[in-house]
Amino acid sequence: MTKTDGDVFGRLDGRVVLVTGAASGIGAASVRLFRAVGAEVVGVDLVAGEGIVQADVSDPAQVAEVVDAVASRHGRLDVVHGNAGVNVPGRPHSLTDADYRKVMGVCCDANFYLVRSAVGHMRAHGGVFVFTSSMCGVAATPRSPVYNMAKHALIGLAQSVAVDYGAQGIRAVALVTGPTHTGMVDELWPPGPLRDSLAATTSAGRLAAPEEQARAAVFAALPGSSFLTGCALTVDGGATAGWNEMARTMLTLKAV
Repeated sequence: MTKTDGDVFGRLDGRVVLVTGAASGIGAASVRLFRAVGAEVVGVDLVAGEGIVQADVSDPAQVAEVVDAVASRHGRLDVVHGNAGVNVPGRPHSLTDADYRKVMGVCCDANFYLVRSAVGHMRAHGGVFVFTSSMCGVAATPRSPVYNMAKHALIGLAQSVAVDYGAQGIRAVALVTGPTHTGMVDELWPPGPLRDSLAATTSAGRLAAPEEQARAAVFAALPGSSFLTGCALTVDGGATAGWNEMARTMLTLKAV
């Protein structure tokens, strides 16, 4: 990026960013890249780690406590990247109430709690919410009904934030992420025919690196993206163009 390009998009010097799901994958990359553009970044994850605030983001009380603590310690809160995610694969008839609550709690409810807790700290000076949705938020993948529901909901949440808080200078963007090489993908899509079918849906024939998704999160939050709000920002390497074909391929293969 040239100096001119940097001036166009701006930086986040002096801004405070909160990232959930920060211990690995897209979240860990997001922490690094937000720091690279000058932000003070606080990472949150269920898994303890160096520089990570440990919290269960599906618990509204814990979310409120973390958000208030960050705003109090740093004097402000400017950007929230709601990135925590989990999936329990299976068809609706095979999933338990506990499975449903686990996935919705982390992937959907947590982001609502983040908005509810953080907007009060943003109204005076504006702010940005970035939610890691998925191409599952625009077209369902087999055997992931609750995950599909949750990721669809994040696009609606981004739209709602834009409508309800736009007058206070608060923006929201949902990232429609494509196939990305993360720990969750390694667990649910081990190397083999299913992984190959996933990678083959992108124009490059590969999975994205977590940094490629994190760059989109940073882009959405930069001052130069000030008119970007209430939308789904697709970062899927062209995967949704072949999503239906991939779904048919998956259904012919042995899957979890």
